[in-house]
Amino acid sequence: MFAVCSACPLAWAENENVEFDSSFLMGPGSNSVDLSRYTNGNAIAAGIYDVSGYVNNTLVTTLKLEFIDAKNGKTEACITPKILSQLHVRLPDDMPEDAVWLKRDDRANSCLKLSRAIDQSTVHFDGGDQRLDIGVPQMWVQKGFANSVDPSLWDDGIPAAMLSYNLNAWKNQNNEGTDDSVYAGFNGGVNLGAWHFRAQGNYSWQKEGESSIEYQNRYVQRDIAFLRSQLILGESGTSGETFDTVNIRGARLYSESQMLPPQLASFAPTIRGVAKSNARVSITQNGYKIYETTVPPGPFVIDDLSPSGYGADLEVTITEADGTKHTFTQPFSSLVQMMHPGVGRWDVSIGEVNDDSLRDKPGLAQGTFYYGFNSTFTGYSGIQATDNGYLAGLLGLGMNTSAGAISFDVTQSQARIPEDQTYSGQSYRVSWNKFFTPTDTSLNIAAYRYSTKDYLGLKDALTLIDDANHSSGDRVRNMNSYARMKNQFTISLNQTLQSGDETYGSIYLTGSWSDYWVTNDSRSSFSAGYSNNWGWASYSVSLQRTYDEDNNRDDSVYLSLTIPLDKLLGRETSGGGFHTLNSSVNSDFNGNNQFNTSASGYSADNRWNYSVSTAYDMRKEDKNLSTVSSYVSYDSGYGSLAASASASNDSSRQYSLNTDGGFILHRGGLTFSNQSFGDSDTLVLIEAPGAKGARIDYGNSTVDRFGYGVGSSLTPYRENMVSLDIDQLENDVELKSTSSTVIPRRGAVVLSRFETDQGRAAIINLVRSDHKPVPFTAEVYDEKQTLLGTVGQGSQAFVRGIGDSGDLVVRWTLKNQSQSCRLHYQVTQQDEQNGGKTLVFNAVPCIMQ
Repeated sequence: MFAVCSACPLAWAENENVEFDSSFLMGPGSNSVDLSRYTNGNAIAAGIYDVSGYVNNTLVTTLKLEFIDAKNGKTEACITPKILSQLHVRLPDDMPEDAVWLKRDDRANSCLKLSRAIDQSTVHFDGGDQRLDIGVPQMWVQKGFANSVDPSLWDDGIPAAMLSYNLNAWKNQNNEGTDDSVYAGFNGGVNLGAWHFRAQGNYSWQKEGESSIEYQNRYVQRDIAFLRSQLILGESGTSGETFDTVNIRGARLYSESQMLPPQLASFAPTIRGVAKSNARVSITQNGYKIYETTVPPGPFVIDDLSPSGYGADLEVTITEADGTKHTFTQPFSSLVQMMHPGVGRWDVSIGEVNDDSLRDKPGLAQGTFYYGFNSTFTGYSGIQATDNGYLAGLLGLGMNTSAGAISFDVTQSQARIPEDQTYSGQSYRVSWNKFFTPTDTSLNIAAYRYSTKDYLGLKDALTLIDDANHSSGDRVRNMNSYARMKNQFTISLNQTLQSGDETYGSIYLTGSWSDYWVTNDSRSSFSAGYSNNWGWASYSVSLQRTYDEDNNRDDSVYLSLTIPLDKLLGRETSGGGFHTLNSSVNSDFNGNNQFNTSASGYSADNRWNYSVSTAYDMRKEDKNLSTVSSYVSYDSGYGSLAASASASNDSSRQYSLNTDGGFILHRGGLTFSNQSFGDSDTLVLIEAPGAKGARIDYGNSTVDRFGYGVGSSLTPYRENMVSLDIDQLENDVELKSTSSTVIPRRGAVVLSRFETDQGRAAIINLVRSDHKPVPFTAEVYDEKQTLLGTVGQGSQAFVRGIGDSGDLVVRWTLKNQSQSCRLHYQVTQQDEQNGGKTLVFNAVPCIMQ
């Protein structure tokens, strides 16, 4: 066998000395420059550096590389087995002993001589580009590792406690009275090693009602790497991919898809709606309020939900400033996920059903399994069983075909109802998803389901069993009086209108319809929309029609025009101010119409967002209503703050305050985040002493005055780049690097340290006592012989680490003779008031020694 190393970079010249000819340098004093330090080629000082890692000329990742002083006067890079694992390079099993040139207790951190460990391998480091190039024969490069990381590199994180919160206070005054309410949602937790405790819940208060506290999930979680799974003990929700979501109190073990090399996307619905005024939007699932916020007038989009599972619809309630409410349901179900050939996925739950509407808490065991037979077929199955007489089994098949992704499954249920009989029935479900490339059309029949009359899902069965055990007389619901789903159909279509390079906008169509056994009631909803740009303006129109169970029809049309004020007024867009003008018309085709105009903008640093709007309602059965409103939000380092107010000519008034954010308690103190985070989110704690004001990942989260900051939105089990933007640093501090890579486990709080130098920096323009220039590359030392900096062109030195006053010595070599001069500096009170900027000393005498 013969292995070829393709595109291998050049190695370090280990034994070759290089001599530089100073005669090629030009300018006064050029022949006095000391170039002897570069004779050995490698002039990298000992330390740890953030570098880009390349394998066979292909960028793999960024990593921390340590350089260590060697016996030959040079420094050498410490290439460890851990670094090679990060670069997806494997080592031979029979590696010779002399391949390790620095042995450490942890073998994964021992330094290797790679050319001895792997034949025909090379190592090269470019200090200018901070680039590490490793060349190895292709046989030693691990396959199939795109977007994945070796499990040995997964980081458990640090011990920490965290709390994320969302507070919303609402006040509405009108002729009928006052409506005051407060909502607080929170996600709290404690991390100890690989174990994570979490608690999720909310507090609600209303002036005319009772206050309440609800907990949705309280559990302990950890991952199990060798099983590629997550373990949850406590309160949690089952996945809704196979059966409908149900909350349980017990144990759940499920496979973690993100531990696999392929990236598997998760799904959460996007909520779209239109507010006629400053409105409160509340979203509930399975009877629990999972989200609430305040939105300004006009269309809104909520795309940061964290619903429980995938199989329970979301109920959205919009409460307007005048107290009117509009409620609609967002269908929430997922298509079957096709599995890669030979890959399986499982989910096992056991415990008691955690449902406040049930008086008994039956025990439940549920299991599901998916397996990819090949590139075309994925099989899946599931079973549900309770200790009070319910049993259901599911068998399904997913197909990846040229006609699209299709899945079909059958569920057989059996429910024993006390004082009645045992009912058995079937439910059939088909799903189809297809993207038509030639026409850029996305067609999605999310689900069609038909259930026979005697079929009962778990929630329906448990409700009837609970009623039979605890109700009597006419209050007992049975199969002849209990409405349950018969047919359900959902479809959506998205189409881009394009001819050649010309785009004529896009349209969407959505529809849903369902009916029920016993009552024969049905519900349906249909919507269509079109959007496009006209010059630098954009416009859209949408239509919606709904029928409730009583066949009452509700129609609406919404037209919107958005104009960028910067384009209209011919000004630059970089500064703050009002930037967008929006006008809209809304009608229900029944004599009720609304006209709305708003202007919105933001500050130059994007921390402030604000809008003002006016609205005019034409009402068929009431007097017309005029409203003015305003909305403002501020993205601080401690969380976002928002406020709104509106007033109408019917004497109604509306006010609201909202804040959300979070904090982490760790051994270094309490650090706030301006972003809220979910119970399963993965966080990074930035430690950068003195780097106050540095922005994290170029967002609005910053490092605080204690040198800490919080970043979120990390992807578990993947390499995540964490960056600091130092343009707005408030202190004179030097960062050795501005980016790092972390590889967290799910739910972990990982620590990312950034090395800083907080010593006072200064630029010193030197004047030698003999009136000659100070040589380029001369070194500057303090009285303790600590190297503070070097001299650049024009006798200008940059140093870091000086005190309030003192003496410095500048040293250089001329014709193999050491020379030096001494200078004195004094920091004045005026220098101290320069706002943390680098000091500048001009014409400082340097007395020759």
